[in-house]
This record gives sequence, C-alpha cells and structure tokens, in this order.
Amino acid sequence: MRHILSWSGGKDSTAAVILCHELGLPLDEIIFCEVMYDLERNISGENPLHIDFIYNVAKPMFESWGYKVTILRSDRDYLYCFNHVMDNCKKYPEHNGRRYGFPLNKRCAIQRDCKLRPIKKYMKEMYSKEDCVYNYLGICIDEPKRLQSMHKNPFNISILEERGVTEKMARELCVKYGLLSPGYEYSERGGCWMCCNSKVYENAFAKQYMPGIWNEFVQLEEEQGCVYSRWNAFGDTLAERNRKVDEFLLDADG
Repeated sequence: MRHILSWSGGKDSTAAVILCHELGLPLDEIIFCEVMYDLERNISGENPLHIDFIYNVAKPMFESWGYKVTILRSDRDYLYCFNHVMDNCKKYPEHNGRRYGFPLNKRCAIQRDCKLRPIKKYMKEMYSKEDCVYNYLGICIDEPKRLQSMHKNPFNISILEERGVTEKMARELCVKYGLLSPGYEYSERGGCWMCCNSKVYENAFAKQYMPGIWNEFVQLEEEQGCVYSRWNAFGDTLAERNRKVDEFLLDADG
C-alpha cells in the first residue's frame, strides 16, 4: 500500500503535508507538476514567487522531514498547446490544418496536457495496480463541492477533511511553519499567470516581474490562423487587459 500526496504548493495541499509530518501518517511521495510557458527558454507558467517557494523553501523542508519530493514537467508547454496544428477534428473538420490557439474557458487544455498528463504518465511508470496507491488531496472540511467530487474515487483521501481543518486553519498551519507561499501576496488563487481567469492585479504583477515575456504573451492574440483566437471568450481581449494592467500600475505608482 502506497500513499502519494498531490501537491500544488497552495495552502491546503501544503497543510496536508504538514499534518502528515505532525501526525506521523504514511506518505511515500509528494508530487508537484510545474506548468511551463516555454520549455526551450525555461520560462515557467507558475507565479514567479510561488515557483521559487516550491524549489527553494518548501521542497528542501519536506526533504529534511524525510519525504521524497518529485517535481514533474510535461514535454508540452503553453506555446506548444497554442501552436498545435489540429489534424483530427471530426466534429469540426474546418478546424483541421489550423493552430489551436488559446485554451477554452473552463476546458483548459493546459491543465490536461501540461499537468494531468505527466502525472498520469509518471504514476503509470512508477506504480502498479498491485501497489494500491492512495492519493492524499488538499481539500478542506468547508469545501463541500470539492469533497463530494473527491469521494467518487475511493482511493482519494483528504486528511484535512478527516481532521476537521478549514481553509482558515490550513492557512494558519502554513504560517506556523513558514510554508505559506509568497504567491498569496499577489493572488488568492493558484494557477498559471497566463490563465484567462486571472485578475488584473495578478497580471500587473506578472508584467512588473517579467515585462518582456508578458508583452510577448499579449501579442499572441494577434497571431493569425488560430481556431481559438480570443484569450478570454467571455471577457477582456489581451489588448484590453493590458490597458487595464497599465492603468492599475499607474494608479499604484501614483
């Protein structure tokens, strides 16, 4: 029997690791998957402060507690998904021969190809059915919808649910150990800086931290031959968002 913890680096999954440490619960491996914007240039799709925390703070501490920490990367990145030429679209044959473009709202190809795919591949290579793998997830007692979905798989376990830990308590536990990601200083959500669900202030941080990459990203919406040419099908274009980002930064400086 093996116990794996799917770790995002956010407060809840980090609190789950801490509880394993405090309570002496079995934990064979902690798995984090880093989404990349551009593999060739080693540009991460994660919040810059958050990914620095993953590599240089949390991972070393977990390893000092005796845990194996594995960081995965897909062989695909954001730009690969954006530039992928569709060639087997039976429902919409007119899409064949065109580049995919931006991930669809609520149907994120980036999560599928750049996060879930490498995790599934790794698990298949490292663990057999005979290993009977239980997956620890960071879901708190006050997240009923997520817990309901989690319970559909009997091999998923939430230590936080079992111990009655709320989101507030999880955050406090991370603070206690110095393991609250600094990404929370600029965002209350996890996820990629390229995500169409990101807020203006999150994009403003990305532009301040890596202006060249952000401006390059904004230009993607001007690319021709893409099936999905809008960054956010139900909200701002990237040009509109970039203007709001500039206004936000100007107000902040003022």
